Amino acid sequence: MQCRLGFFALCAVLAALAGCASTRPTQVLPASNASIEAFSLNGRVAVKIDDRGYTASLRWRHSATQDSIRLLSPVGSVVGQIEADGNGATLTTGDKKVFHSSDAQALTHEVLGWDLPLSGLRYWVTGRADPASPVQAQERDDKQRLKSLTQNDWRIAYLEYFGDSALPARLSLAYDRLNLRLIIQHWELPP
Repeated sequence: MQCRLGFFALCAVLAALAGCASTRPTQVLPASNASIEAFSLNGRVAVKIDDRGYTASLRWRHSATQDSIRLLSPVGSVVGQIEADGNGATLTTGDKKVFHSSDAQALTHEVLGWDLPLSGLRYWVTGRADPASPVQAQERDDKQRLKSLTQNDWRIAYLEYFGDSALPARLSLAYDRLNLRLIIQHWELPP
């Protein structure tokens, strides 16, 4: 419990220091997201659950077999890191406490008090529905990119894309009392 309170206090400071606007360098990104199986992204995440909220910089590397997510303070120190693969998930805090669980969602629920739906998020962040779950609702723009998606009771709003590409730049995700806002500043896709 002390770890959770310390994490929320640190994140409250991060929220106060986080900038409101971001400038993104121009990137050449694909017009289709259909074949994306691996990616790296850099950005910022804001988490709000009930009346608590915090922000952090985010570095996420995803492959077919592994995910590595790092949350960073404004000065670049690691606040937390999640490693997940077929054997389970590990969360390491900035003060080197290590927690293990069978998957990232159970792990973040246990340690942070909110669920990170990593299995669906890896699709949603690339502007796609999770093919393993039924779509409850969706809306598309004139380029056939998702504007909104409801899946597994998560409501995802696609607020901005990188120009004419198929990759999102800003998303809002909501589930029950949890709200996540994700600003992606840079995508890296394998050739």
